[in-house]
Amino acid sequence: MTADTVRSAIELDGHGSSDRVPVVFLSGMLADQRMWQPTIDVLANACGDAGHLIEPVFCELFDQDSVGDMATAVLDSVPDRFALVGMSMGGYVAFDILRRAPERVSHLMLVNTRATEDPPKIRRRRMLLAHLVAENTPFKGVNDAMLDDLIHPDNRNDAGLVRLLTAMADDCGPDVFKRQSKAVAERPDSTAVLGDVNIPCSVMVGEADRVISPESHRDMANAITGASFAVVLGAGHYVPLEEPGVFADDLIALLRR
Repeated sequence: MTADTVRSAIELDGHGSSDRVPVVFLSGMLADQRMWQPTIDVLANACGDAGHLIEPVFCELFDQDSVGDMATAVLDSVPDRFALVGMSMGGYVAFDILRRAPERVSHLMLVNTRATEDPPKIRRRRMLLAHLVAENTPFKGVNDAMLDDLIHPDNRNDAGLVRLLTAMADDCGPDVFKRQSKAVAERPDSTAVLGDVNIPCSVMVGEADRVISPESHRDMANAITGASFAVVLGAGHYVPLEEPGVFADDLIALLRR
């Protein structure tokens, strides 16, 4: 793949003559732009000229307590046209962006996320957990049981990965956790949005994601016309952190479409 190949695809898809395409990265709960740094490093160092054609745009979703408000904040702060990457909670926001302004999104990447809403029982449990965890002192946004579900077993003892996830959660703090939990619990069902997606789309999930199953991702990809689907070996719920090389390659491939 050459820089000219990617640039041509970008120009034809409405991004104009700029040498760099804006890629908006939306993180999951209790995470910030550090979620994407390994991918950015791969793009800069291992993807040749094509990697340098991507302009990362990070939107921190800390101050809103609804997916709709998060989507509004993103649309108010990003370029007129952009590729969109949504991971977990970021995927829920991506669906709302597609409801509001589909013409602004050129490419879509859905990672470790789902289109369905929480059933009432899960919604109540999520809000109760948010209240209990947020009230604990000191605040601990992730614990060992959660990490067992979130991280691939082969990565469970990766001290750097665990330290990063813990640091991001601690830096977000209890108030962000409560707001994000409310937004996730009350998110609308986005299943109907899937059939309206008419842009290049990639759906990715880690093989060991015990939070959102690979099977649900396959169903989501099947509902989107022309979507690619990948189960990433060696990863759990954090594909961009656990397998950044695979993630970066898939992003470049998506932007070529």
